[in-house]
Amino acid sequence: MEELLVHFQENAVGYGIGAVCAAPIIYVTRKYSVPFILYILEFSIYATVMHVVFWLLVVVTKWFKEQSSMRALREDGKPEDAPEWATPLLEFWKKEDYNPSWIWIVEVVFLVIILLLMWRYRPMKIQRKPKRATQEFGKSSARAGAPVKPGVKGKPGGFGSSKGRFGR
Repeated sequence: MEELLVHFQENAVGYGIGAVCAAPIIYVTRKYSVPFILYILEFSIYATVMHVVFWLLVVVTKWFKEQSSMRALREDGKPEDAPEWATPLLEFWKKEDYNPSWIWIVEVVFLVIILLLMWRYRPMKIQRKPKRATQEFGKSSARAGAPVKPGVKGKPGGFGSSKGRFGR
């Protein structure tokens, strides 16, 4: 974590200039860019939760394997066949820190599954403002003198109407 803070402190000017340059572009294209940024943020939250769950599963599985082993203990108090399983909690991009080495592949597969589920059940949509409902006074067919079908009498759902009793 300290490396990350040092990196941001060393490159703060560059990030500031990038933010100043990106802000007008994001503002002008906010109809498209803000939903995309929120979609990426949502995916990041899901990916973080998934990674923490994987980390917990590996830790609990390793603990259970150590505690349930009936082998002789080493000097450090662990059994001889104690697994050296590990996943990095913070530096998840380092593939060499995953032990066994196939765990990072499983995480990538789960990330793809999360992305497909988001695409299927929470598709990124451009939000549109609904049109305002306005009341138009004086446009009633009863007041305008327009011919009315017999039985309807200006109300939807009257006798003889195709909409039924309550307009459904």
